[in-house]
Amino acid sequence: MPQAVLPEVLNTSFEAAKVVFPVPFVREKLEVVNQYIHSEELGVLIGLTHDLQGRLIIEGRAPVFQALGVAMYGMELADAMLESFVGEIGNMVAGNMSTRLAENGIHVEISPPTVIVGPTKLTGFVTAAKIPLHLENIGVIHVILILDESE
Repeated sequence: MPQAVLPEVLNTSFEAAKVVFPVPFVREKLEVVNQYIHSEELGVLIGLTHDLQGRLIIEGRAPVFQALGVAMYGMELADAMLESFVGEIGNMVAGNMSTRLAENGIHVEISPPTVIVGPTKLTGFVTAAKIPLHLENIGVIHVILILDESE
């Protein structure tokens, strides 16, 4: 993982989350993941290209995303609507992050969201940074950042 830009990218992703999530959250301790990422129930993967190569993953349990949907839109989301919502959460956070990085001279394009449904094991990376976010009165989601090494 490119160590020089990791703190800036992580901080930018949290600033983006503050804009997207309508509730306060507490950022917990970063966990370095070297083997695989286990997504319990629901998540979204957004590819990062150009100046940064990698992936942004937001994952958590379905009830947490349902409660976030109620907080954001005032209505319960389920099934395909919930999955679509999770994809849009990824788009909003990654898009806002990309815009903020561009303001600092780092050009990042994002891929369309890949929604992850059901227990999933993600591999194919060297190191990932996984940070739990405790959303007030909602629950925990994880922001996971994988930055590929430059060649």
